[in-house]
Amino acid sequence: MLDVKDALNNFKPINLDLVEERSGKLPDNIAEAIKLYNKALEDAQFKSEDMAIIALKKAISLHPDFYEAMNLLGVCYVMVGKEDKAKAAFQQVINAGDTSIKALDYLKKLKSPEEEEIEVKAPKKKSKKTEKENRLSFSLIKALMPEDNNLYFLKYIAGFVAGVLLVSLIWYMVPADKALFTIKKVENIDKNPELEKEITVLKERIDKLEQDLREQSDENLKLMDNFQSYREWITRLNEANKEYRNGNFIQSADLLFDAQGTTVPEELYEHYKELWDKVRLEAAEKLYYEGNKIYNGNRNRAPEVYKQALEKYEASITYIEDDRVSYQASLYYQAGKAAARCDEKDRAMELFEFIIKEYPNSSMSSYATSRLNELKAGKDISGS
Repeated sequence: MLDVKDALNNFKPINLDLVEERSGKLPDNIAEAIKLYNKALEDAQFKSEDMAIIALKKAISLHPDFYEAMNLLGVCYVMVGKEDKAKAAFQQVINAGDTSIKALDYLKKLKSPEEEEIEVKAPKKKSKKTEKENRLSFSLIKALMPEDNNLYFLKYIAGFVAGVLLVSLIWYMVPADKALFTIKKVENIDKNPELEKEITVLKERIDKLEQDLREQSDENLKLMDNFQSYREWITRLNEANKEYRNGNFIQSADLLFDAQGTTVPEELYEHYKELWDKVRLEAAEKLYYEGNKIYNGNRNRAPEVYKQALEKYEASITYIEDDRVSYQASLYYQAGKAAARCDEKDRAMELFEFIIKEYPNSSMSSYATSRLNELKAGKDISGS
C-alpha cells in the first residue's frame, strides 16, 4: 500500500530562480510548467487533489518530459482513489527511464500480492539533443530532485566484493609452482600487406553497415512513435469533437486537456487549437453554473459541499486562461466565498484581491473588499 502522506514528503517545490541562475533563462513553456508543478504540490499538501491534478496535467502538456510532475500526478490520483490512472502515470515514467526508481517503488506499492510482478518496458529511444538542450536537461534534472543514488552505490560495493572473492578463488585453485598466466611469444610472423589492406577495407565496410543499420533502426522507431502519437490524437480529437457537438462541453474539454504527457502532432495542432478554444470557454461557463448550483444548494453550509463548489469554480478559472468573460468577476467572487467557507482562506484572499485589482470600479470589487477585510480581521465572511 502506498502511503500518500509519506510519498508527498518526497516532493519539494522547485526554485525557478535558482534553476535559471544555473542553466540560463528557461523556455516559457518549461518555466510555466514548473510554476504549475509548485502550485499543484501546494494544493496536494492542502488536500486540494483535484486542483493539483488539473495543474499537473497542464504542466505535463506544456513540458512532456516533466517526469517529476508525472510522479506527483500519480500520487494525486492515488489520493482521489483513481489507482488505475496512478499506475498508468508511474508506468509512463518507468517507460521513459527518467526518475524511474521513485515511480517503480510507487507502482510496486500499488500492486496487490495477487498481481503479477511488475513488467518494466524498455524506455523509448529519444531523439538526439543539441549541446544547449543537454545542458538545460542536466540543470533541470538537478533541480527536479534526482533519485537517491544509494542503490547504485550499493551495486558498486557488491561488484567490488564479488571481484575480490573471484580473484581469491582463482588464486587458491592455481598451484603455487604454476604461473597464473602464461604468455608464449611467437617469433617471425610473416605479414601479408595486401591481405591486411583487404581486411582493413572489409572492417570499414562492416562498421559502415552497422552504423547504417543503427540509424535506420532509430529512424524506424521514431516513425513508429510518431505514427502512434498521431493515431492517438486523431482518436482523441474525434471523441472530443463528438462530445462538443452533443453539448457535453466539460467531457470534451477533459479529453483535450488530459494530454498524459503527449505533444500534439504538428499536422493536427491547428485543428486541436481551434477545437480547444471553442470547447474550453463553453466548459468554463458550464462549470461556473454547476458550481453556483452546488454552492446555493448547500443549505446546511457544510464545508465539504463548499469544497465541491470551489473545485468547479477553479476548473472554470483554469479553462478561461487569459480570456475575459462577462461573468469573470462573479466567478472569482463565488470562488472566493466558497474557499473562505471550506477553510482555504489564503486562496479566498487571492481571489478577492484579483477582483479588486482587475475590476476596481465594479460592484463586485466593493463586495470583495468587504469580504477581504473580514478575513484579514480573522472573522468569518458575512452574507450568503
